[in-house]
Amino acid sequence: MKPTKKLRIGNFHVKDIVFGAETSFKNGVLTVNREEAIAYLDPDKELKNIQLHIVHPGDKTRILPCKIPVEPRFRPDGRATFPGLTGNLANCGDGDLYAMKGISVISCGKYANSGDGMLDMSGPGAQHSIFAKMVNLVVYAELINPVKTDQNYRYEKPLKLATHLLADYVAKTLEGQEPDDWEIYELEPGAVEAEKKGLPRVACFVMMNNHVGRENYCHERIFDVDSDNFMPVVLHPNCAFDGAVAGFQGMCGDCVNTYSIQNLPVLKRLYAEHGKTINLAGVIFAPTDGDNRIKFATRLAAGELASMLNLDGAIVATCYGGANWDIDFFYVLAELEDRGIKTVGLTGEHNGKTFMDPKGDAIVTGGNSGTIFEFPPMDNIIGDINSVGRDFYFGAWSVHAIYGPSLRPDGSIICNGCMIADSTNNNGFTTKTAKDF
Repeated sequence: MKPTKKLRIGNFHVKDIVFGAETSFKNGVLTVNREEAIAYLDPDKELKNIQLHIVHPGDKTRILPCKIPVEPRFRPDGRATFPGLTGNLANCGDGDLYAMKGISVISCGKYANSGDGMLDMSGPGAQHSIFAKMVNLVVYAELINPVKTDQNYRYEKPLKLATHLLADYVAKTLEGQEPDDWEIYELEPGAVEAEKKGLPRVACFVMMNNHVGRENYCHERIFDVDSDNFMPVVLHPNCAFDGAVAGFQGMCGDCVNTYSIQNLPVLKRLYAEHGKTINLAGVIFAPTDGDNRIKFATRLAAGELASMLNLDGAIVATCYGGANWDIDFFYVLAELEDRGIKTVGLTGEHNGKTFMDPKGDAIVTGGNSGTIFEFPPMDNIIGDINSVGRDFYFGAWSVHAIYGPSLRPDGSIICNGCMIADSTNNNGFTTKTAKDF
């Protein structure tokens, strides 16, 4: 008998987060012991000035530079929620998994890397981000040894790992409790029905951030292996939901992050159609933003996987809009079309595409990250507002011939949409995304 995967996600709907003497979860409220949590998230003592904050929707609070968002989850059977990253390597995508809904754990620091973003919990910026609608547990920390690997990146493993460890710490409070509701993911029953109906075989391609030769924890990690120099890899969709992939890019508008992958809406929708209108064949994670050698190799490898999976259709979702990412996106899309696979592309914009292919004749946009926004000052800052202009962001600048500096003396900010956490990616969380009517 063929092995099967059945993943049951038990959802706990969290009403609030508070600090207290004992870390616990009772009556929908998560209580966190600050001192215990800080000790847990920094096991190797590589961080300093660690602070924990709780922010609510409507707070006059700005968080930047935002690094990683994670939904807290717990494995009752003892397996790691992120295999290889937060515990031992093990199979995933099956069994029971508990999830805390309506909250996230977010990290921020003193210095920005180019994938980082800004989260406003109120004001005009809040309408652009799903995280402004949640209660968030925010960890701020500085690196004891802030090694700068190149012009735009610092080695930030301790801080990004801390986000995942803190999420694990609070999620352990779910042990022995009964979820409010369940989500069940199982491919096999739908596949049998799809075969009977002769439904088209469809897969989802998710492009991963990949700067060749730069293993500095700014890429996706698959079973805690950096995606640097990866070729496209096929995963069971349940594995994507169950921690096999951790998104370490950052939280700028275009980024696909850990929270996004844990809850990937396009993959959930494909699952919902599985056995009804399509036959879901899997999810493929493919690198982007590599050099020409990697681009051509990725294009061919993606096509080979699609042919081996006998696909009739595909969705290709890129992780950024503009520059190198456009080339990789259209390369893969065109390769699939050349093989007779009907393909839909999901891509953000950045004031127009830098590379296009006429074979890409079915494109869905996640929004224009090049749109200019002005945001008023906030009463509270978590992180370092002086990172705007001092450090490199995709969405902000130190000088601009028309707009001047992004950071103004009164603390207001002018920037583009890529600066706003989760605003223009392909996740489908924001109000700007086209949805069913």
